Amino acid sequence: MKLLFIIDNLRADGTQHVLGQLVAGLTAHGHRVAVLCLNDAWDETVLGALRQTGAEVRIVGKLALAGGYGILGALSWMRREQFTVAVTMLFAADVLGRTLARAAKVPRIVTSLRARNIHYQPWQLLLVRATMPWAAAVIVNSPATRSFAVGAEGVRPDRLVYIPNGVALEAYTQPYGRAELHARFGIPEAHALIGCVGRLTAQKGQDCLLHALAQLNQNEVHLLLMGEGEEAPKLRELARQLGLAQRVHFAGYRRDVPQILGTLDLYAHPARFEGMPNALLEAMAAGCPIVATDVDGNRELIEDGEHGWLVPVDTVTTLATALAAALANPDEARRRGAAAQQRARVSFSVTAMMAAWARVLGL
Repeated sequence: MKLLFIIDNLRADGTQHVLGQLVAGLTAHGHRVAVLCLNDAWDETVLGALRQTGAEVRIVGKLALAGGYGILGALSWMRREQFTVAVTMLFAADVLGRTLARAAKVPRIVTSLRARNIHYQPWQLLLVRATMPWAAAVIVNSPATRSFAVGAEGVRPDRLVYIPNGVALEAYTQPYGRAELHARFGIPEAHALIGCVGRLTAQKGQDCLLHALAQLNQNEVHLLLMGEGEEAPKLRELARQLGLAQRVHFAGYRRDVPQILGTLDLYAHPARFEGMPNALLEAMAAGCPIVATDVDGNRELIEDGEHGWLVPVDTVTTLATALAAALANPDEARRRGAAAQQRARVSFSVTAMMAAWARVLGL
């Protein structure tokens, strides 16, 4: 079977992580897979990993799209290749990708919604709704996305399929030693270290986490922010204003997150909305104690009191209280971390995710 994935960009974000898992699994089972990236934004490691599977990766680029020749070229290529299924991911791919796949007469079009896209402007929702009827199936990774998909994006309820993200636990079994990790960032070994992984955007709520850290008023607690994004300058300035510049470490995009997570004292995920966050699932796989906001996919992964601490979104004082409770009770924190790890092992395997996707793709 010939499969095409269409995506906005190949940055090192959560959607692209799932794309990599799918492409690797499908090519390993002998399927021919191609990836069409609409934007000319990519991470070299993400791009290299896709190509290493044997998948063909074509990058169109902004100028080519704006000039029209990129669209015509992509359409001509898709017609020649005669793909069996086209899968779209993210806004531009959902709108333009579905349009191209229909024009190229791809027999089956599948869309994967990764979150409640509450940030979409009215014109974006109009375009999404106009092209949504062409999707034979719409995959959501969180039940919380269902109502938004139907009400706002125009998905027919009978076409919705829930497939949770998967995580490979074996990648999280060799964490750094505490002394090694703390030395990498110039943190005294005796000091506590909270980690947070995610793109530095308003959605992910790192600003709320910084305010909570300031409320803790504990000079021996540090925060490691892993990720890049447009909010980085504002967050750096906020850390300075809050007197946290020496205790907040901006680590940028990291390729050693699996080794870091298992060594942290605590993982914080203060997102304002989510689908099913890969970063949180990875923290579970590493057995890391977790404090997260009680939103969307977070609450589907974490049961408050059992697998971690859940707090209302944008409640700085409550978040600070939960962080303090987790740090002050390391035995209980480890118990909840172990329970979360077991839940990841049982309920969110990559094998189960791939099997569910295969059924939707008709493999």
